[in-house]
Amino acid sequence: MKHSSTRPSRRTILLAAVWAMLILLDFAGLFWNISRLSEGVIGTAKFYKTLLHFGISLFSISAVYLAQWLLCFRAGTPVVIACALFAFGGNTVANVWCMYDFFPAWDMVLHSLSGVLFAVLGLGLASVLLHNQPKGTRKLIATVLLALFCSLTVGYLWELFEFTVDTVDPASSTQGWADGILESYPDGTYLVNSRRGTAILDTMEDMLLHLAGSLVTLVPLCVLFLKRPQTMDAFSFVPRPRRAPSAAASARTDGSTDDTSAVPCATDSLRTDGSTEGNTSPDATDARTPSSDAEENNGRGQSGE
Repeated sequence: MKHSSTRPSRRTILLAAVWAMLILLDFAGLFWNISRLSEGVIGTAKFYKTLLHFGISLFSISAVYLAQWLLCFRAGTPVVIACALFAFGGNTVANVWCMYDFFPAWDMVLHSLSGVLFAVLGLGLASVLLHNQPKGTRKLIATVLLALFCSLTVGYLWELFEFTVDTVDPASSTQGWADGILESYPDGTYLVNSRRGTAILDTMEDMLLHLAGSLVTLVPLCVLFLKRPQTMDAFSFVPRPRRAPSAAASARTDGSTDDTSAVPCATDSLRTDGSTEGNTSPDATDARTPSSDAEENNGRGQSGE
């Protein structure tokens, strides 16, 4: 009887360690804010806002791990780590550890890192969309370009989101339009410190930083892929089989396993040759019983008469 090793792989250990470290730092930020609240450094409203971001951080850091389990796929190790780190920096560091209060330019860092993250995610998406294409330089270039366009699309949609928030809530200034106001007038106009307005400057700055982060990531990777095409696999999304219940997946005493030990993902359900299982057994097609032989002989006798 064969026994499979249950020892976790290096990838599993690494990703679990990254997740645990980020979650611990998230909790550390919460305890720090509890201490600040007890000392009167922050008010209750500020603390409740931080508590909300703490919960969002827990979910966002774990999101990529949950997505792999729920959607039955395996993302490359760099993709998983990039998602977890960006969620940590974008929420835990920014809002739980209050980085904006100590380093206002943190927003610029995040927009640059978002270009890196979504470029990496774009590589994974491209691996799914182009998996049937023949390998070669053309596929490599198409993968990198598709990743770039995916990343820029996310950056564009984010700026639309900020514009929508500021439009729906006039008191909001997510695009920084209020930063440049020098004086307001009764007729609703403003005196500003820039002829183009600080909102458009903030938007263009964010999009340029996002583009820069994407290019800084994809250009070196493109060179690496050209020299070593097998390294693209580290950024691919790979479907994996779903595990059946343990009772159905238990090994037989003769060392074989049930056919139901693994249920394939939806993306693996179709075969390229169109064949199916369960109808090719010779025993199923050629099995005969004594009664069927007798009926056949009787039929032959009647036809002879």
